[in-house]
Amino acid sequence: MRVSSLSTEPPRAAWKAIGETALLIRPMIGEWAIPSIERVAALESRRLAVLPVPGLSGDLQQDLGRGALAVEITGSLQGDESRDEMLAELRAKFLAGQPVDFVADIVNESELERVVVEVLDLEEAASELDTVRFRVVLREYTEPPEPPPSPGIGADFGTELDTDLDLEAALGLDLLDLPAILVPVPDLPALDELLSPIEPAAEGLRETLREAAGVFDPLRGILVDD
Repeated sequence: MRVSSLSTEPPRAAWKAIGETALLIRPMIGEWAIPSIERVAALESRRLAVLPVPGLSGDLQQDLGRGALAVEITGSLQGDESRDEMLAELRAKFLAGQPVDFVADIVNESELERVVVEVLDLEEAASELDTVRFRVVLREYTEPPEPPPSPGIGADFGTELDTDLDLEAALGLDLLDLPAILVPVPDLPALDELLSPIEPAAEGLRETLREAAGVFDPLRGILVDD
C-alpha cells in the first residue's frame, strides 16, 4: 500500500506553496529540517509467503510480519548556498549510515522512530538553471535483539558468591606456602650402582649357558664333516 501526503499532483509552480503550508509538522531528520519539500510519500507493506497448493483456487499466504516502513521525500532548491547546505547535511547522514530520529505528518500513528538514509538522488538539468532536484529515501531502523546467553552458563554466573567468601579464598591462597608442601625429588643413583646387585646372577647364567652348549659337541662332530 502506498500512502502519499498529497492525493493529487498540482502544477510544479504550486509545489513551493504546498511544501510550506500543507505540512503540519515539517519533516526533520535528526535536528535538521528538510527545506523546499515538494512531495512526501510513505510505503508500508507486509511480508507474505505465497504457498501455492495444487488443485486449490488461489494461494495460501503465511504472514511473516510487517516490513520496514520507507519514506520518500522529493524537492528542489535554488541557489548555490542553499544547495551546498543541503548537500552537507544529507551527505553527512548518508555516509555515516547511523540511525537518526525522524518526524513527519505522514508517519503519525506508525511505529517509526528512527531511520537510516537509504537513497540519496540528486539531479541538475540545463532546462532549470541554478536548480538542483533531490530525492531522499529513508528506511525504518529496527534495533537488533540482544544475543541469547551462552548455554549452561548464564550472564549472572558467579554473582551469587558472598564477598566474605571471596576475601577468605584470597587470603587462603596468600597464606598457602606452596614450596614448603612440594615433595623434593630424590637424587637417582648411577646406572652402575643399580646393576651391581644382579651382576653375580648374570655371571652364573653365562656359565650355565656355556656348559649347556658343550653337551652338543659330540653331535656336532657327527653332523659336520671335517
